[in-house]
Amino acid sequence: MVAPMRWFARMYGLAVVAHLVGNPAGWRSDELGGSLLLVVVSAVLGVLGLLLLVRPHRSALGIAAALTLVSLWLELPVTGNHWLLVGFVAVAVLIALATSDSWAWLSVTGRWLLLGFYSFAAFAKLNTGFLDPAVSCGVFYANQSLSSFGVPTFDGDSLVGTLTIIGPMVTELSVPVLLAFGRTRRAGVLLALAFHTVISMDLGQHFYDFTAALFVLLCLFLPESTTAGFEERAARPSLARSVMVVLAAMVVTASLLPSAPTVVVVERLVGFALWVPVAIWLIVRTAQDGWGAAPQPMRLRSVSAWVLVAAVVSNGLTPYLELKTSVGFTMYANLVTVAGATNHLVVKRTAHLRKVQDDLVQVVETEDEDLDVYRTEGYLLPRRNLLDYLARHPEVSVVVQGSHGEETLDGSDGERMPVALRKVASFRSVDRRDPPRCQSVFLPAL
Repeated sequence: MVAPMRWFARMYGLAVVAHLVGNPAGWRSDELGGSLLLVVVSAVLGVLGLLLLVRPHRSALGIAAALTLVSLWLELPVTGNHWLLVGFVAVAVLIALATSDSWAWLSVTGRWLLLGFYSFAAFAKLNTGFLDPAVSCGVFYANQSLSSFGVPTFDGDSLVGTLTIIGPMVTELSVPVLLAFGRTRRAGVLLALAFHTVISMDLGQHFYDFTAALFVLLCLFLPESTTAGFEERAARPSLARSVMVVLAAMVVTASLLPSAPTVVVVERLVGFALWVPVAIWLIVRTAQDGWGAAPQPMRLRSVSAWVLVAAVVSNGLTPYLELKTSVGFTMYANLVTVAGATNHLVVKRTAHLRKVQDDLVQVVETEDEDLDVYRTEGYLLPRRNLLDYLARHPEVSVVVQGSHGEETLDGSDGERMPVALRKVASFRSVDRRDPPRCQSVFLPAL
């Protein structure tokens, strides 16, 4: 592999390790149906991720890409947007490795994947909820980050609160524009690297997995001489590199074990401590390399590349078409698209192609702790989701209020969704409050 592609492979390994550490398979077995297979896949993927960090190789990259798709399928629908993005990248890697000029195909396609993904993520923030300081995800996550370090939080109506709303919105809208033009491309990369590194400084919730996924593709917008220089430095043996690889292996191993106090400390603190110097190193090296133009080819090289980019764009459109609301590139955005209505400032109505959210139910009473979260937190859920949950938990009984009035449902009323439909076209819960709060977690009936 050429040097820039070896650097890409290292960054891919970093994204794999960051995802495994941030989303421990050993802790998620109950959440994902007791899937021992996910633990096994994650273990092999972890080994490959570490191998790519130490010595990137074409075959290791290809196998890691294939296992990424297996991992993604096993995690869906309870997975992050970053892992879906890495899934698209994995498809690009597999196609590229089958072409005669792998790096030329992969580098151009990867740039368009990032532009498509990032544009939708930024566009989703143009809504009344994100602009409302009382509920904005900008304020919510900034305060969460501060409180995780024991620093006093701030009021959303303050100047700082306004900055945490306007700052992310303007930054994210600027990044795709800067990346689109050769003269501003390097500035766009540096802005995105710095912005997302700052966001990932949160001990309360892992964001470094999301940032690491972006790093893989952001580096494609730098001159190849720059990434070749990164690769040359990263390939040099050193004590610091050896220590970091050993610690990375330790936290990957911890991610495969059942949750326990010691494991949690290792996973959260050591994983975070490893991430920070890597991110800072990349920012510093990018800044030191200069601010000149970074012209690169942007013409997609095959029909398969066009199809893959179209798939990313189609996924970004799904919330506005109401084909699904989960992993639709609308993360951290307060966006609501329900039954034809939306709080988006530009898209005034959804296409409402599916009627799933026309029948939302409110949990009134239940002894099931997971379903009771909907009652205590004030969230509605699609009836279809509830019936699927009851089918998977036949011992559960719940009293709900919906379009059929108040009714009691149990396992005998359950109806399983087709597996493929649940994984690729799921709908998240809907906030009963107006304006909608920042929904920071997946609720159980998804």
